[in-house]
Amino acid sequence: MYKRLIIDKQLRKNIRELGEMLGNVIKEQEGEETFSAVELIRSLTKQLRSGSSVNAKRKIKKAIKSYTIEQLQKIVKAFYIYFLLVNAADETYQIIQRKKSSGELGSIQYLVDKLRTKKLNLSELERFLEHINIIPVFTAHPTEATRQTILRKILTISLLLLEKEKAYTEYEKQKVLQKLSAQITILWQTDEIRSHKLTVRDEIQRGLFFFEEVIYHIIPEFYNRIQSEFKVMMDFKTQIPAFITFGSWIGGDRDGHPYVTPEITRETLNLHREIIIKMYIKELDVLYTQLSSSEQNKKVSRKVKDYIQKNRNYLSLPSSQQFYRNEHELYRAALIIISHKLRQTLTNGQDAYKSSIDFEKDISILYSSLMNNKGEQIAGILLLPLIYKIKTFGFFLAVLDIRQSAEQIRSAISEIFNKTAVESNYLKLTEENKISLIVEELLNPRPLIAWTTNSLTPGHHVKFSIKSKQIISEFEIFRWAHQNISERSCQDYIISNCTNCSDILSALLFAKETGSILIKNGEVITSKVNIVPLFETIEDLRNAGEVMRKLFSIKIYRSQLSARNNEQIIMLGYSDSNKDGGIFASNYELYKSQIRLKEVCAEFGITLTIFHGRGGTISRGGGPVFQSILAQPAGTLQGKIKITEQGEMISSKYLLPEIAQRSLEMISSAVILSTVSSEQNNLKEPLYKFEKLFDFLSENSFIYYRSLIEKKEFFNYFRSATPIDIIENIEIGSRPASRKKDSGLQYLRAIPWVFAWMQNRQAISGWFGFGYAIAQAIKEEKTSWKTLQFIYRNWRFFRELIHNIEMVLVKSDFLIAEEYFKLSARSKLMHDIYDEIKSEYKRSVNAVLKITGEKALLDSNKTLQQSLALRNPYMDPMSFIQLRFLKEYRESDDEEKRAQIISLLRATVNGIASGLRNTG
Repeated sequence: MYKRLIIDKQLRKNIRELGEMLGNVIKEQEGEETFSAVELIRSLTKQLRSGSSVNAKRKIKKAIKSYTIEQLQKIVKAFYIYFLLVNAADETYQIIQRKKSSGELGSIQYLVDKLRTKKLNLSELERFLEHINIIPVFTAHPTEATRQTILRKILTISLLLLEKEKAYTEYEKQKVLQKLSAQITILWQTDEIRSHKLTVRDEIQRGLFFFEEVIYHIIPEFYNRIQSEFKVMMDFKTQIPAFITFGSWIGGDRDGHPYVTPEITRETLNLHREIIIKMYIKELDVLYTQLSSSEQNKKVSRKVKDYIQKNRNYLSLPSSQQFYRNEHELYRAALIIISHKLRQTLTNGQDAYKSSIDFEKDISILYSSLMNNKGEQIAGILLLPLIYKIKTFGFFLAVLDIRQSAEQIRSAISEIFNKTAVESNYLKLTEENKISLIVEELLNPRPLIAWTTNSLTPGHHVKFSIKSKQIISEFEIFRWAHQNISERSCQDYIISNCTNCSDILSALLFAKETGSILIKNGEVITSKVNIVPLFETIEDLRNAGEVMRKLFSIKIYRSQLSARNNEQIIMLGYSDSNKDGGIFASNYELYKSQIRLKEVCAEFGITLTIFHGRGGTISRGGGPVFQSILAQPAGTLQGKIKITEQGEMISSKYLLPEIAQRSLEMISSAVILSTVSSEQNNLKEPLYKFEKLFDFLSENSFIYYRSLIEKKEFFNYFRSATPIDIIENIEIGSRPASRKKDSGLQYLRAIPWVFAWMQNRQAISGWFGFGYAIAQAIKEEKTSWKTLQFIYRNWRFFRELIHNIEMVLVKSDFLIAEEYFKLSARSKLMHDIYDEIKSEYKRSVNAVLKITGEKALLDSNKTLQQSLALRNPYMDPMSFIQLRFLKEYRESDDEEKRAQIISLLRATVNGIASGLRNTG
């Protein structure tokens, strides 16, 4: 325990108040006995962490053994809710502190300060902003253990905490405290664990919650803040362009997901369209009540009058007669017309808008009229926010990506070639022969698959398997979406585990066969789809540059790019590359791959957008987004980025409006600053100074990491020393934990892999292989500590990697990890695995400390260091309860007892994740 408390006094006071309220709720709802049990366990774990009792661990185990499953459920719930409250208090504290400070790292003010030092003139700045394109992509990866019901309660509690800060009188404060106590009581009476299996539709609704409740509403203020800061500090008067759109995989990602069908994807697209149009209609109703300006008082532009005259017949509709009273209120007349068109769009009526661009043009007519007739403030407050929303959300809300595995695409193309007598042994062909065959079929006007404009009827004369029909149907969605939703609604087809050029060309052939691209005279004339390769393994990252060079050399694919503005999106997988090669090799090969891809695209005159498949945890590419973006290779952003927002990170970043806005500021500031710095200064890539050394480090870390996970007993160790069997049964996602049933480590998804290691506090996915690689480099005199310290100070990539590894090392805890090891201690090989993990942990800690010059991990961030340490005594009870019942669950044959136990274990998984603020 730290002697000197660094955490802010007000934050500690808020946490203490919330803790006392929770204690009172437990007494009221469950009685003194439950409250005393919680306090006893908490006291014992504090003794364990402080070292004040040598028998603390034994006493904890004895106490836990004395309680029934029902009692332990309540104890776990108490600590789980405590962490929910602490997290809410911490987030609201951060919001308050940001309002008091100025120029915080990653803020818009910070960005403007940096841009001013670069002495950009206004035309240069305007040019840079026009080329910015940022797309956060929400995914349904099963890493959010918290129910949406609980999320809504947390949102309410957070808003009450903010309200408490504004309370001026004691009465107002007490009123807020009463509301907080009521919300904590509701939390206690709410099931924290889902009782049903999540469906894809559940996940779609959960994703839409953030758009409807938060994101839609913060977009105008986000741009307003940028506009304000740029105007005040740089005299920038041009309107800030809308450079953020949102993407989603929820309802479109079918990689190893049997429940995401083409029907679900169409349903999702329709739902997106319906929701956003209804939100616009609601906003127009509000605008109608507010925009009462009369032509008798101020002029109205000729365009508005012409618009009304042209559409006057809509004003006589029965539904609008009740609204339109004053013939001089021309803006209201125009809004009635626009609202009618929107309602027609919702039902596909004859007066429907053809696209959101037409809707935006109509609103812009009113905006321009106000701006030109002394209504600048009205236009800025009432209409500009809606214009930004239309530019951001269109009629699609979020662009839906479709993802499928390369393996499924290969299987489908092989079957189609076989059954249409094109090639009977496609999968056995060489890569060069596969490419030649696919190119030949792309140029052949004869269709392989019969389809109609309304629905697919694959092969009237040929019966394909259900899996192949699924692939065909998902490609047809692009054409359908463009015709029925919006040209922007669905554009990217992502090929996961992409390995070869033929994988990408196979997808292009499916696009041609289903009408998503049109080829005439050997060239793609029109294209409705981007083919996006996703490189994930270490080997594939290393080969990515050459794969794309070969692809760009193929004429038909180059014409596909020409039809798509000569832009190529390439996705890089952080999660699976980490699972495949460990933290160091993954990060370095991702970094190096980006440089190669940039060079190849530049060679062919192609604009590259890198799609970063980042997860929530450090192990899956998480970490501070501002620093991570600035640490990307020089010149690889070029103002464009797609980046996944996964699992618990969505609620962490987008649940509270202030934090959601802050999240958008961070990513925008980083992209703009990185782009300007790279282009203006023509930055040289630092890697080239250290490439030989880092190739050595990457290869050694990779070899050592692989030597661990390929050990004979490793998979058994993993399954016994982690709660992976509980995670596989917890209802946190509709997607199976493994891509194939009864498979080994190869097919286990990266998310449950990381989730399990975080739960047992060994967390090898965030550091294993790093310490060994550094030690080998020092031993073989490839480098020195002094050189590594120099690189740490002067190369942002290495510095951020060290910081991220340091964070995971702090969250690792071998006091707890050793207890999980005891679950697996069945053979000498398993003992050896644990000893190797523990030794590598010590090596990695030593390497970080020597490179950073710190005496203890996170010495450079004392507040965070202490915050993490103070959480341990509250997580330990859940870990010890999990440990006891994992053993009982695995040994019991009594199904009724196992059902009771797994309910408790799922609660402990939830609680530990909440305490660590990480799942997968």
